[in-house]
Amino acid sequence: MTDLTAVADALAQDPEALMDLGVLLGFTDGQPAQIHELFTTAPEIPEGATKGEYALQIRLSLMGVTP
Repeated sequence: MTDLTAVADALAQDPEALMDLGVLLGFTDGQPAQIHELFTTAPEIPEGATKGEYALQIRLSLMGVTP
């Protein structure tokens, strides 16, 4: 199971780096079930977002805050 809070914590350690799909896939260990779970629960990655911005977006989505 992929814990989105743990993903946000890990992303926040390098907040200025650009976020991309490969970074998100790195949290799944290549397991199809984890990939599916992550892509059905994680918010969409905004174009040009940094890891820190995406970590914040994950945290807000977990709290039920939507744009």
